[in-house]
Amino acid sequence: ALKKWGVLNTFKVKLLKGSGVELANFKNFQEQNGIPVVCFAARLLKDKGVNEFVSAAKILKKRKINARFLLAGDLDSNNPTSLNLDNLNQIKREGYVEILGYYKDIPELYSRSHIICLPSYCEGLPKALVEAGAASRAVVTTNVPGCKETVIDGYNGYLIKHKSKKDLENAILRICDLNKMITMGNNSRKLVEKKFDVKIINAKIINNLNL
Repeated sequence: ALKKWGVLNTFKVKLLKGSGVELANFKNFQEQNGIPVVCFAARLLKDKGVNEFVSAAKILKKRKINARFLLAGDLDSNNPTSLNLDNLNQIKREGYVEILGYYKDIPELYSRSHIICLPSYCEGLPKALVEAGAASRAVVTTNVPGCKETVIDGYNGYLIKHKSKKDLENAILRICDLNKMITMGNNSRKLVEKKFDVKIINAKIINNLNL
């Protein structure tokens, strides 16, 4: 829109994809054996896809799929799309998802997860998914701007339709195989090393300071 209105000089503007990630914070993240752990790490907002995540967990657990589902994030009383305490207590009572609350140490959280899931409706470039790649984790996210920059469908995870509980359920189910989780996780790391290493992003910023 800014370009259309004539207020944006495209010769003096460069679009950089995110602020990058410090790869050194995500060293030696080997895939763990055992029950697959699927993790949602974001503010608990409806437009982050938290309801779809909980629904998928419920369906898969009812189908006797041997997996754990972690919900890491805080409520946001200032955001109208946030879950409330009653919603959170209901999820806890149902018992399909493990509620971790606000989680500061993301490398530690991802080290005990296998699949990182963010079924968001819209994003900029989600750092949670870039960090998932740095941690060599398979990713399930939506085919929307921002999110889709972090996943090559079928290579390091799956892209799904936003607001589709069925697509999310199927994508998680497809990854819940140790060999696939390892392969996709390794591919995630390669993708992040190529596109989102903070050193690469910083160099691009410096190179474009004198536009």
